[in-house]
Amino acid sequence: MVPQEGDKPTQHILDRPMQRDTLQVVLPKARIDIFSQRSLFQKEWRREFPKEVTQIEGLYIELDRLQDLLKRAKAKKYASPFFPIQQQSLIKHFFSFDLFPKEKMSQKLAPFSKEFREFIRLQLMSWGSLYPEHFATPLAAHVLFDDEDELNPNVGLEKLEKEVSNEFLRWGGKIEEIDQVREIERKWREGLTVSLEGDPKVFRSEFLILNSPLHRISSLLDKKRKGVLKKIKPRNVMIPLFLGIHEKVIPVGMKDLVISILDLEKPYHDGNVLFLSLSPKGDETKAPEGRRALTVESLMDPAKWGQSPLADHQKGVMDHLHYLFPFLEEHIELVDFEWASEQVPKWSYSHFLYEAASDFDWRKGVAPMRVSKNIYLVGKENFPYLGLEGEILSGLMVSQQILKKYS
Repeated sequence: MVPQEGDKPTQHILDRPMQRDTLQVVLPKARIDIFSQRSLFQKEWRREFPKEVTQIEGLYIELDRLQDLLKRAKAKKYASPFFPIQQQSLIKHFFSFDLFPKEKMSQKLAPFSKEFREFIRLQLMSWGSLYPEHFATPLAAHVLFDDEDELNPNVGLEKLEKEVSNEFLRWGGKIEEIDQVREIERKWREGLTVSLEGDPKVFRSEFLILNSPLHRISSLLDKKRKGVLKKIKPRNVMIPLFLGIHEKVIPVGMKDLVISILDLEKPYHDGNVLFLSLSPKGDETKAPEGRRALTVESLMDPAKWGQSPLADHQKGVMDHLHYLFPFLEEHIELVDFEWASEQVPKWSYSHFLYEAASDFDWRKGVAPMRVSKNIYLVGKENFPYLGLEGEILSGLMVSQQILKKYS
C-alpha cells in the first residue's frame, strides 16, 4: 500500500530524470547551459568563468577519473545489481578496501569563486533532494557526469507504473487510494491495520510500504531506527506554483529546465532560488496552442509554514519571475498557488529538500528501508542524492527484501 494524496498531473522537477542538454543554471552574473557533450559545455564555463579555467579543467579531470573508477567497480563480476549502492556482508565490508577518496566536494570547491561553487551546488541539489555539504567527491562525480546510467527521458513512466502495479496485483497485493491516515497499529493476529481520517474503512496487511517523508512517520519507527531522524532532516519544503504563459514571453535561449538564484549572499528561501520546468513547445496535451505550462518551485523553511501568509512568499517568487521573464504580467493565463496550500500540510507530501547532520556512506544510503517490523520505506529518504534513480532503487530493494521472506 503506497498512499498518494492529492495527485497533481504535473511532475515535480526533482522527481524526474534530468535531461542535461536542456538544463540551464542562472546566476546573478552568468547563465550556463549544461551540455552532456563536453566540448559544448567547456565553451560555456570558459565564457562565464574565464579567471578559473585552469582550476576548473583540473577539477573535471579529477571527477572524470573517479567516474572511471566507478565504471570499473560496476563492471566487476560480483558487483551489486543495485549499483552504485553497495550490498556487502559485514565480513566482506570489514576486509574490503575502498578505492575512493574520502574528501568532501565542499573541500574540493573551497579554492573556487563563490559563483562557481554555487553553480556546482545547484546542479547537485537539482539531481536529488539533499543539500551537498556532505557529498563525497566520488558521489558528486556520479551525480554530475553519469550519463550512461541516466534513465531514458522518453521512457513511458505511466506505462511502467501500470506494469509494476499489475505485477503487484498478480502476487496478491492490494492497492488502495486513500486521503489521510489517522493511525497505524500492529495487532498480533491481524498484522498491521491502517485506519483513515474521517472514514470507517480499515485496511489490514502483513506488510506496509510507505511513500512518505521520514519525519512525518516518526511514530512508526522502532527504537533501533529512531536515531536516523537525527541523521537526516528536512531543511526546506518545495512550494509549487503553476502558471500558464504565452510563448512570446519566454526569453530567447531559455531552456526547458532552469535553476535560478537571484542573490548569492541571501538564503535560498522566499523566492531567492527557483526551479522552473517548461512544458514542451507545441505539446497541446500540456497547454493550449501558443501557451506553455510553467511549474515554478521555491523553497520555504518548514517551520515557517503557516506562520506567515503565503501571499508574502508568492510576492518573492513573482519578483524573481519578473526578473527572468520581462513583461510577464502581460502574458499570464493563470496562477495557481492553492494546490500547495492544500497539499503541503498532508503527511504524504514528499517535496522536501533534506540535509544530512553528519557524514554518511553514500554507497549504503541515508535512511533505513525497513523502519519497523514489516513496515518499509520507499521514496527519497533512502538515497535522496540519487533523485529518481534513488527512488527506483529503494523500491527494487524493498521488493527484494519482501520476496526473500517467501523464497
